Amino acid sequence: MNSKKLSKFLGLIILLILPLLFAGSAVAIHLNNQRLTHSSLRQFRGEILIAQDCRDAETGEVRAPTDPLIPYIISPRRTFILNNQPKLRWNKVPGVNNYTVSLVKGDRPIWETTVNGNEVVYPGEPKLESGVEYSVVVKAENGKSSQEEKLTNREFKLLPKAEAEMVQNAISQLNKQQTTDKTKALLRAYLYIGTELKSEAIDTLEALVNAGTQEATIYRRLGELYWQLGLTLWAESNYLEAAKRATDLGEQAQVQTALGEMYIAINNQSEAARWLSLAMNSYKSLGNMQRVKELETQIAKFKVSL
Repeated sequence: MNSKKLSKFLGLIILLILPLLFAGSAVAIHLNNQRLTHSSLRQFRGEILIAQDCRDAETGEVRAPTDPLIPYIISPRRTFILNNQPKLRWNKVPGVNNYTVSLVKGDRPIWETTVNGNEVVYPGEPKLESGVEYSVVVKAENGKSSQEEKLTNREFKLLPKAEAEMVQNAISQLNKQQTTDKTKALLRAYLYIGTELKSEAIDTLEALVNAGTQEATIYRRLGELYWQLGLTLWAESNYLEAAKRATDLGEQAQVQTALGEMYIAINNQSEAARWLSLAMNSYKSLGNMQRVKELETQIAKFKVSL
């Protein structure tokens, strides 16, 4: 997302969300189908969806990491980050305790440390520069490296200062409001998603999961984010969890469609057909015949290639 679009988007966030909270309006979110009850909040969600058209990666790739012996990078990758001290996270390799972690600017390491575990917070020095691409390289004591992952485009950037300040101000105002912690977290997550802060969005949603949330939508959103990052196994795990938990027919249809499209992309045609057929049946029950026809066409197209 370019700077002008991001600034406009953040301005809309402030204009649409914060006045509602200051006015004491109820910020009710129907998690099963993501309807935001206030008309301005529905507009807010629309702006987020428009902003997401600017994202770097719409799908995962067939070559996404699947080898559990590789300490492939989980976060940050394919994202902007909000501050100078991001949490670096990677796949925990079975039987491995020690990892050497490097932060790379271009093709030159600028920081390195050895840790016991699969995450570490970058201390902030040298300071990260806006507009510069960075990447994380992790080497496990089993000799495996994150660079063995075939998938390219794993870099991340620091959000430009002006935009970062706007995001932080919006979050600060949200956090002051008299509403539930879950509502605040969800609004923060949507703000992060719309501003390409995927790592922050994932951290926010996973905190809700760790706190015991049962909502299928949270898992579906996590699946979408991991899919955009090229982490197919993580996306699949969250999508399947969402499918287990979905009780609303509309949510079921969305999860089933997401799983079907994911399996098409990774060439698992039998699972793709199964999930898209389930989605088609869900949309039939909802009376959404347009979506039924679209899915019928989609299924017919990939079956021709079998």
